[in-house]
Amino acid sequence: MLSVFVVNLRSNSAPFSFSRLLMHTTIVNERSLRTCNFPITLQDIRTLKELYRLKAETRDLRKPIVRNIMKQRVVGKGCLESLKNALYSLETIYIDDYTGQRLLRIDGMKQIEVDLTYEIRELQKDIYYLEYGEDRFIEYLAKFIPGFTDYVTEGVEMLRGKSFNAFITDRDGTTNNYCGRYRSSIQPIYNSVFLSRFAKNCCRYPMIVTSAPLKDFGILNVSINPEHIFVYAGSKGREFIDIDGQFHSFPIEPGKQELIRLLNERMQLLLLDPSFEKFNFIGSALQMKFGQTTIARQDITRSVNEAESAAFLEKIKGIVRDIDPEGKNFRIEDTGLDIEIILTIDVDPKTGMIRDFDKGDGLEFICRKMNIDHTGEPVLVCGDTSSDIPMLKKAMEMYDDVWAIFVTRDEKLMQRVREICPKSYMVPYPDILLTILGLLSL
Repeated sequence: MLSVFVVNLRSNSAPFSFSRLLMHTTIVNERSLRTCNFPITLQDIRTLKELYRLKAETRDLRKPIVRNIMKQRVVGKGCLESLKNALYSLETIYIDDYTGQRLLRIDGMKQIEVDLTYEIRELQKDIYYLEYGEDRFIEYLAKFIPGFTDYVTEGVEMLRGKSFNAFITDRDGTTNNYCGRYRSSIQPIYNSVFLSRFAKNCCRYPMIVTSAPLKDFGILNVSINPEHIFVYAGSKGREFIDIDGQFHSFPIEPGKQELIRLLNERMQLLLLDPSFEKFNFIGSALQMKFGQTTIARQDITRSVNEAESAAFLEKIKGIVRDIDPEGKNFRIEDTGLDIEIILTIDVDPKTGMIRDFDKGDGLEFICRKMNIDHTGEPVLVCGDTSSDIPMLKKAMEMYDDVWAIFVTRDEKLMQRVREICPKSYMVPYPDILLTILGLLSL
């Protein structure tokens, strides 16, 4: 029997207590249905194509589950069995005896090592969440995340009772744990419930601003949140879909559009070369964004030889020089994992330097297009890397009452955030931030 757990915080005016929270639980106990609209069978996964197909099936399965939970409906037992089938299919992928790594074929006999930590771990969490309910799930997270209870208690107490005009957040590393392959980073059920509930109950304008593309393959392909809750902004905010489903894009000059078309064409041709095709199957792979192209040269598990990764970086730099010899139209940013080739937009009046589009520009564009007013209500900004700093700075320029939660263990980044936004809070893991948001919205 599956149960949906609902925790009521709003009626309690006393100071927040994490332990007391877990005692105030109501169980909605109804007869569980065995039917599942998107059943998943046990599968023998041997290729990356089969892995991605299975992950797409988990997205189709998870999305209606979230919708039912949000409406306080009981989730069918068949759905849980399908998630367990997906988990077992991943856990039984062949492991090489010598390297200890799981291996999948790219095509024919070519193989690649894959770290499926994210895929397996998030399915395990979803299964536990559905089997035991939200209060036990939170206790489960507390068992293996260091300092979890203290971080959550302090975060909830800091933001308790606030209603936000805007909730502006990054995705990967902030509200979603990192995955070795973007195409596999399907949002988990518990993640979507916590995030969507906060967006729906505590915010007027919730928006996800990511560097990834919007679609094909982008944030819309990996998200399972119910429709008409979030603004989804891809390519650092150059393109976005508003809550009503309308598409908007930042204007790009025709000449620059032609240059990025040529760049993407060269990238696609390069990845057809057997010497370089592996870079289309690791990390971010090739992402042709609106006004920016990203290609992975490494992943979080360092599966590519460092010398080979460095040589690939130089190859990409050579292609960019061929297309833009004077360096006026593109700027290359190497994160160590991804090579980001970014269209410049104008000259910075303060420095006289050509600059590229950042998340601050994206946030300003979104707010202008949506006519988001600058009311006295607070604004919450969440991020995890230095690429989210421009978004925080722009929020500080636009709004009077800005709060920030950053997911990081980088002391230098923490210091920068605190200098920009005095009302900030740091947590080390995305699941801590998610739990804070989930509990605030009850």
